[in-house]
Amino acid sequence: MIEQWFSALTRRLLRRGGFASRDDLETQITAYTVRCNRTARPYRWRYDADAEHARYLERHTQYPCHPGAFDRAA
Repeated sequence: MIEQWFSALTRRLLRRGGFASRDDLETQITAYTVRCNRTARPYRWRYDADAEHARYLERHTQYPCHPGAFDRAA
């Protein structure tokens, strides 16, 4: 999730690159962080591990690369 935050920081602030100095850059990043923290919402995780596992098994059991690979216990 930190990757998403840095991606948004890059898109919304850094890519424009209109900073007069290093101190200005630091001030704007701090202001962006304060705005994000003020309007933060919980992230809603939508990953369904069971569905992904079923898709994996479907792909890998149809055409096993080694015959009998799925016959033995894991």
